[in-house]
Amino acid sequence: MKVFNACMLLIKRHYATFIIQFGIFIVLAVVISSLTANEFSPTFTEVSPNFTIVNRDVDSPLITGLETFMSENGNHVEIEDDRTALQDATFFHATDYILFIPQGFHESFVAGDPLPLETVMTTQIARGFLADSMVEQYLNLVRVYMAAGGDMSEEAIVAAVLQDLALETSVEMAQFGIAVPIDQPFLFYTRMLNYILLTLCFLGVTTLTRVFKRSDLKRRNLCAPISSRSFGIQQILASMVIGVVAWLLLTVLGFVWFGSNLVGVDQRILALMVLNSFILMIFGLALASMMSMFVNSTNAQQAMANIMVISLCFLGGVFMPLEFLGDNLLAISRFLPTFWNITAIDRIVELTSLDAASLEPIWQAMLIQLAFAAAMFSIALLVGKHINQSERFVNEVQTELEAV
Repeated sequence: MKVFNACMLLIKRHYATFIIQFGIFIVLAVVISSLTANEFSPTFTEVSPNFTIVNRDVDSPLITGLETFMSENGNHVEIEDDRTALQDATFFHATDYILFIPQGFHESFVAGDPLPLETVMTTQIARGFLADSMVEQYLNLVRVYMAAGGDMSEEAIVAAVLQDLALETSVEMAQFGIAVPIDQPFLFYTRMLNYILLTLCFLGVTTLTRVFKRSDLKRRNLCAPISSRSFGIQQILASMVIGVVAWLLLTVLGFVWFGSNLVGVDQRILALMVLNSFILMIFGLALASMMSMFVNSTNAQQAMANIMVISLCFLGGVFMPLEFLGDNLLAISRFLPTFWNITAIDRIVELTSLDAASLEPIWQAMLIQLAFAAAMFSIALLVGKHINQSERFVNEVQTELEAV
């Protein structure tokens, strides 16, 4: 195990570099995941959008009723009908939704051919759509009452509509089993591990292997009484140390940081999430072992890490949900292990029972990731054997010793 021991000495020598890299990605993962805490919630909470109604028509019971209904379900923000004031309110998020009622709207609405309404929404577009749906709901119900005929006055119609819209029903939140849903920030952190683990594995493994590419060391190792197969396996074992330590620290950190939000979550669900991340780490080591054959300098190391990992994460659905990818990208993504890692995460989150039928797609996604890892480890051993026996590849490799 001389090669393995030499790798351990290299890890000890580069421990400061590894700690810095690990610390940077830890801060990145925790900060980004924590910022999502206010955006996601496993429970239902009613949202009251801020809205503004700019009435450029005559005052009427129809518009008064709309303002009353909207005020009961949102926050009415008074803004003068001035272009600059309205633009400032939109930019600074003073209001989520602005409704412009054009001149002649009341008359056209009563006649059955209403003028189109103009709306402006801020970047909080979900709140804007909620307010817009309230407007449509109110006007559609008024239109139904008017179409029904009768001798009801406009005031009576508006009163009846407001009474109908005030009806409420009780809602009961049900969940399957005794477990609570997985916390969304923790889920986002788990997805981000695709980027963090793959990058850490790539940088760690290539830092080790690059040292052995020095021409003097390569010639000396060629004369050593050790086979290229044993040499490669011992390097892979040393790489496993880096990967396991990084995976273990990231896993522990996730449970420590988000542990209070995971109380009540089924432990078997969390175990599946941990297993899926461990398989991801294995693939990361396999990818790094294969690509390390082509890394000969620090610049190449950083460039390949960024290009490879970001491409895998983007196409695999790490940075955006898979449903947002087009059909063509999805077809390509199915040939990437990150796609199957995210698929496994999504299937784990959707679990309502742990029977064989429910777990089958999860095991399938994990096995596919392992198949990718096995293929890349095999390629790494074959390529490494060819490189060690080829004089062409015994060349100068820039290392930190030569850079001094």
